[in-house]
Amino acid sequence: MNAYQRLMVTARRQYGAVSLAQARDVGLSGKQIDRLVAHGRLERPLRGALIVAGSPPSWRQSVMTAVHAAGGAALASHATAAFLWKLLDRRPAVIELVMPRWDRSAQPFIVHESTDLAPADHSGVGPIPTTTPARTVVDLGASVPDLVEHALEAGIRNRLFTLREVAVFVDRVARRGRRGVGVVRPLIEARLDWDQITESALEDLFLRIWSAADQPSPVAQFTIRDDQGQVVCRADFAFPDRRVRIELDSEAYHMDRLTFRRDRTVQNRTEVLGWRTLRYTWWSLMSDPKSIVTELTAALAVGVEAVA
Repeated sequence: MNAYQRLMVTARRQYGAVSLAQARDVGLSGKQIDRLVAHGRLERPLRGALIVAGSPPSWRQSVMTAVHAAGGAALASHATAAFLWKLLDRRPAVIELVMPRWDRSAQPFIVHESTDLAPADHSGVGPIPTTTPARTVVDLGASVPDLVEHALEAGIRNRLFTLREVAVFVDRVARRGRRGVGVVRPLIEARLDWDQITESALEDLFLRIWSAADQPSPVAQFTIRDDQGQVVCRADFAFPDRRVRIELDSEAYHMDRLTFRRDRTVQNRTEVLGWRTLRYTWWSLMSDPKSIVTELTAALAVGVEAVA
């Protein structure tokens, strides 16, 4: 395998994009690289970056090219990294990178200089070097603060980080003027408070909300059994005559992978038995109790029709 063929192996892993340094690492000289560009086998979109001619263009190829053009210390970051980690649903219009120092040359991407970028902040999505999910959600506060809460929830839901991992990162980098920290810190602190809420406190809060609605009272800790009399689960609350089950999820007890899987298995089994399950968190009970009453009232009405 000659040097060009070795470069093609690397390019196939990187959306057709390679760096000038990678081309030299496989044994190509500067003159050989210039000839490959002149003969149309390589393209040079930016200084320090190369693309194999004929490679299908893509956004990820553009990110890879930007990282190569910025230099070996650059990482995809901020909204770019958030989209790669699936913390955000919409692809950003501009590519963002982070690195310790930048020569401030004009480029079709944004580079954030960071004095607190540490080896522990380096990760990757496929071949693209990126900031870790925990750092990404904090940095996001500096570029698109309105999307931080959505990204934080997505990261927790997708098991990319825990609240405490983000809190540890915030503690490490927090200083006067550090952008992003002021946006994410109150979100973390509020959720860590929720994380300490006991099951009994959740149940008390739910009962207070529901009792004010002048509706039938639920049965607490109701045991649901299958057709053979085997226990399927014990519901936090239930309306047995309507076959409606209420589960109150505290993050402390329902965010680990094993519990997540078990909850879904139980929910599937109760659905087969004709039960509807509504799940509420401390956040939902505190932030929008009226919607919970409306939703549960509608579910009970449907339950009446089903029983009838």
